[in-house]
Amino acid sequence: MNKGDDRPAPTHATHALHEERMAGERVFAGKLLDVRRDRVRLPDGGEAVREYVVHPGAVLVVPVLGDGRLVVERQFRYPLNRVFLEFPAGKLDPGESALRTGVRELAEEAGYRATIWIRLGVIHPVVAYSTEAIELYAARALTHVGAKLDPGEFLEVVECTEAELYEAIDEGRLTDGKSVAALALYTRWRSASQRGIRLRITGVVQGVGYREWAMRNAQAAGIAGWVRNRSDGSVEAHVQGDRAACDHFVDACREGPRVARVATIEVTRAAFDAAHGDFALLPSV
Repeated sequence: MNKGDDRPAPTHATHALHEERMAGERVFAGKLLDVRRDRVRLPDGGEAVREYVVHPGAVLVVPVLGDGRLVVERQFRYPLNRVFLEFPAGKLDPGESALRTGVRELAEEAGYRATIWIRLGVIHPVVAYSTEAIELYAARALTHVGAKLDPGEFLEVVECTEAELYEAIDEGRLTDGKSVAALALYTRWRSASQRGIRLRITGVVQGVGYREWAMRNAQAAGIAGWVRNRSDGSVEAHVQGDRAACDHFVDACREGPRVARVATIEVTRAAFDAAHGDFALLPSV
């Protein structure tokens, strides 16, 4: 990365469309906005100016209640001078992981703690003029802990069904881009016929028979994959098969064997592996 270049590292540096940064300057540095102006070399050898905002990144959470309703917020957004319907979200603090940000924002804004965290994906909401990337999560197994809003932050927490939120989109009452994208990705996740997922289970989960318990439950559910201990004290599992069976397995992992104490379950997509015809215990890593 060039000195003074705070954009993400290039993923297509040799692509015919790639633009090479030649020089740059900071135009404005405020409390939120960090505006840059760069001079770039174009694919045909010409030059151009690119202005953009450097953003630390953000996380959005789709909180899912036990009855399937989703938790959203009404919040006034000054630039557009109106109240918006949105999922809880917030920007990354320095050195903070995306999951940690999601945990913090869910508690502070919506007043919930979650055990199951499902990564839905990432979006880049304004690719033309910002480096912002928003990680999207669904949070399940919620416990109400009470919101702790920042000073000067005001919002209303409401509960809606998926159908009500899609109706709000149709009627122009839900127009926040990140929330529309998150709803679509959550619906796609929820309605998939098959699952291929990786689980990371934290808490008191080693030395309590958790791996053996996971293998018995996975085999009983007819899903394939493996489970192993990790050196950081967590248990990792790969699960694939029928969606309902996989989801039931994830829910059961909240309890585990009797003496286990599960803190969080992180769920991410994983590719199907045809080599897993059964469920196995793997060596620790």
